[in-house]
Amino acid sequence: MRRPLTVLALLAGCLAGGLAGAAPAAAHAVVVATDPADAARLATAPEQVTITFSEQVTFGSGYLRVVDSSGRRVDTGGLRSPGNDSTKISVGLRPGLPDDSYIVSYRVVSADSHPIDGAYSFVVGNGPLVAATGLVLGGTSDPVVGAAFTVTRWVSFAGLVLLGGLAFLLVCWPAGREVGLARRLVWTGWSMAAAAAVLGVLLQGPYGAGTGLGQTFSPSLLASTLSTTYGRMLCVRLILLAVLAVLVSRLLPGSGRPEQAQSRDEDLTAIVGLGVLATYGGTGHAAAGSQPTLALLSDSAHLSAVSVWVGGLVLLTVCLLPSRRTEEMAAALPRFSRIALGAVSVIVVTGTYQAWREVRPLQALWTTGYGQLLLAKISCVLLIIAVANLSRLTVRRRYVLPVAHALSIQDTVVATVAVERSEEDRMLRRLRLSVGLELTIAAAVLALASVLVSTAPARASYIHPYSGTLTLAAGGTAKLAVTPARSGANTVRVSVLDAAGRPRDVRDVSLTAALPAEQIGPLPLTLTKVGAGQYQSTTVSLPRPGKWQLVVRVRTSEFDVSVAQADVPVR
Repeated sequence: MRRPLTVLALLAGCLAGGLAGAAPAAAHAVVVATDPADAARLATAPEQVTITFSEQVTFGSGYLRVVDSSGRRVDTGGLRSPGNDSTKISVGLRPGLPDDSYIVSYRVVSADSHPIDGAYSFVVGNGPLVAATGLVLGGTSDPVVGAAFTVTRWVSFAGLVLLGGLAFLLVCWPAGREVGLARRLVWTGWSMAAAAAVLGVLLQGPYGAGTGLGQTFSPSLLASTLSTTYGRMLCVRLILLAVLAVLVSRLLPGSGRPEQAQSRDEDLTAIVGLGVLATYGGTGHAAAGSQPTLALLSDSAHLSAVSVWVGGLVLLTVCLLPSRRTEEMAAALPRFSRIALGAVSVIVVTGTYQAWREVRPLQALWTTGYGQLLLAKISCVLLIIAVANLSRLTVRRRYVLPVAHALSIQDTVVATVAVERSEEDRMLRRLRLSVGLELTIAAAVLALASVLVSTAPARASYIHPYSGTLTLAAGGTAKLAVTPARSGANTVRVSVLDAAGRPRDVRDVSLTAALPAEQIGPLPLTLTKVGAGQYQSTTVSLPRPGKWQLVVRVRTSEFDVSVAQADVPVR
């Protein structure tokens, strides 16, 4: 029993290491427009508030709330998607709202199952604007729920890998189905995958609603989860795992059954297994963003290759190599070597496609957390390919080339039992070392992949701020910075400098923004002085992508005003 416990401890250790370095889960759906706009000043109160996101969202366990400057709720409740557009959420407001400052807070769940929350404010009448930057009314994600959800995802992936060892038993080492330890490892993988699916259904409600573990069994949150794509996918996964359990119980052990029935069950197992893999892509990044169908197929192929390869490594390390069953190793190792080579090829191709899909532009590969994790994963994959090649060469020298050589000169081959045993021992030592190292690195790759699942893709988290210098007619310059220069909320900073490049205090700095291509604006933007010659706003809403015209007006005296314009590309 020490060997399987050692392998499971290795997997758990690498996964725990990934947990220690994991960032909080982040979604990649972002707000692209609000109605009313952020920091808008309205003559009359609107009838409703609407928020538009870059991708589809659900709000079953979330909220959209509006309060006045005293904190009293002024919305009517009852969220809806205007025009059945799942990228929008809307809530009605009570009639006859007085002039005041109003704060809108929201929390929804993106297509990749991660919650999104935030807040903004607007004013009715001439009252002051109450800042709402970063404010979330109703709470954020509970850290305990977030950590539990992250561990659940990792347990799910680890279970999938162990369950993938079934392919090794069916294709490479049929006799291994009679080995109790091998069967226990496969069933352990099944149990981990099933338990993680149940926990995923229970935890998604509190995770999306921002509540604690005490709401895990809340009927309303469970109903909300089951009404989403994520909840339905996990239910499908549980059903498929139940079918898979029946098939696995028929295949393990495989002796004493008609060959036709055995072959039929193996085919059904492969089909059901692919269905299980598809549910992983349906609850992750593959379900959101561009080319979802191709991304789902690529993700399923990627997971299939990983589970077959690493699951085979586990059974090879724990069960077959220590058994010293020479004849069985001679048959199983060459088969697995060829399968592993094909699996690595699939992993490289699908991984490259996924990296191209999620990492844009190229600079995001080394400037975002997702890109840096991906670079670490790529480095580990390259290392494991190099180590795997050593294993392949060892197997080839021992089981492939000697056989071919013996067929041609078998009359001259003379080998004593002692020589064969010595050669076998040397081969096993080399193979145990290379396969053990291969499995260790594979466990690290699994940990990195688990962290990537809960990290916002680089194409969403990459920040490429705009920065430009404007020449002022009254002398000096104004430096304009817009961060992240993406549709939605932005921070705008204006630095006024004299001719020598030193900060310069002026009477007033104002800013307007317009998008002529869509006849938006000009919208007045309020800037706050934050230092000598420094003016800033952290609540600038640029609701649509395109080339925005930002006009800066610098008043140096009662009569002197310098006007400069910058064309700012917004993604």
